[in-house]
Amino acid sequence: MDPDALRDALDRWTDDGVIDESTADRIRAYEDRHPAEASSDTGAAGLLRDRRLVAALALMGGVLVAVGVGAFLAERWESIPTVLRATILVAVPVTAAVAGHRLRAVSPLTGRGLWLLAALFTGVSVFLLADLAGLDVDALEPWLLLAWTAVAFGVAGGLDSRPIVAVATVLGAATIVAAVDGETVLVVGFYGGIAYAAGLVAGGAPDDETPIPRLAATLRWVGGAFAVAVVAAVAIAGSPPPIADDPGTVAVAVTSLLAGAVVIVRARRNGRGWEKSGTAAAPAVAAPLALGIAWAAGDLVGLGALALAVVGLCCLLGLLVALVFAAITLRETALVNVATLGFVLGVGAVLVGPITDAVSGSVALVVAGVALLAAGIGAERGRRSVLVRID
Repeated sequence: MDPDALRDALDRWTDDGVIDESTADRIRAYEDRHPAEASSDTGAAGLLRDRRLVAALALMGGVLVAVGVGAFLAERWESIPTVLRATILVAVPVTAAVAGHRLRAVSPLTGRGLWLLAALFTGVSVFLLADLAGLDVDALEPWLLLAWTAVAFGVAGGLDSRPIVAVATVLGAATIVAAVDGETVLVVGFYGGIAYAAGLVAGGAPDDETPIPRLAATLRWVGGAFAVAVVAAVAIAGSPPPIADDPGTVAVAVTSLLAGAVVIVRARRNGRGWEKSGTAAAPAVAAPLALGIAWAAGDLVGLGALALAVVGLCCLLGLLVALVFAAITLRETALVNVATLGFVLGVGAVLVGPITDAVSGSVALVVAGVALLAAGIGAERGRRSVLVRID
């Protein structure tokens, strides 16, 4: 059954007293963790019944319309009267949102595509309206990005849509990067810990009978992916920026640590559910700690490139272990995929760093190829074993 139709049916059944709310929650949780298989039909009708294909078409349509309208306006912007410019900038996202709302009951996936159009074009509207008003767009960039991010998260929360949540999370990273005078890569990594912690708060306690909102789950895996990628990058680079000269990044790092501490305290108050809550919250603490240790090891301790690569890989391994245990606790395959990505990036860090420094030429290529093949086998087998435990 289509998940959107199931959601509407469950709401109707609970309102009419056919089932109680706890039963509806258990059904939602089961369907969220055991999605129906795609239709096996091979014809056109079968393809259109595949919800993923319809969702992809709708979302791609929304993106293409946003890009097309933006390109059209960019080509003819100077020739359009100012009043008409402002009207277009307001009308496009509002019209898309209204159409998406009206289609929500009839064609929910197409409606989400229109909502995605509204969320994306809001950024164009916000920046160009500020420019039309004669404001200093460069000085107001963080605030304009914040407004765009707020709209995107509002749409994502209302629809519980994974793609729109992902877009909003990326916009949140762009907002912090624009607002903070710091090292962009490190700021994004620490922001990943904040996003993961926000996902835990949005998702509630990891109870087996509580459905996992798409917004919360997407925040967690996107945040985890940011943190994993940046820790691996620090290990590969071998020369992080000085801490003393980067107060903005330090501020974001402290905020990330505080966010992790908050979710740990919140998990501790869960009483008998502490073991589950604590395991789910572990990556929120492991992410800023892993990145902070790797960063400090290269600056405060002054380790060389090889030693820093080893420390970075150990930090990455700790973060990956935390993500795997959280994935099992939360029953989220996306976190397993992020951990697998981290494993491959860790192997890549070794290849780029120590191995290429020790050997060169054809021998390095052979060693790198063998290492990648072994990494592929290990990643595949490890991912399967974790997925078995989740199921």
